[in-house]
Amino acid sequence: MTIAETTALIATLVIILRLLTYRRRGSRYRPVFGVIAWVAITACTLLAARIVTTGVPAAAGLALVLVAIAALLLRCRGDLAHLLRWRH
Repeated sequence: MTIAETTALIATLVIILRLLTYRRRGSRYRPVFGVIAWVAITACTLLAARIVTTGVPAAAGLALVLVAIAALLLRCRGDLAHLLRWRH
């Protein structure tokens, strides 16, 4: 397993865990962001499984994007609504 694959695998696991452990703490429930979180968890799970089972070479660019997404999710405590909010 290369460094890029290991980095991508760790980043996908961080994304999955952060989204699964998100707590709303009084913020309102928005179904659209629930669906987006479900899709993100599913995509990251499939990507992690593919990296582990087949050893598909993850490009360094993919690993960097996943690390950036994981860092942003950690920064906003897993709140996709905050992460994807439109800024005017």
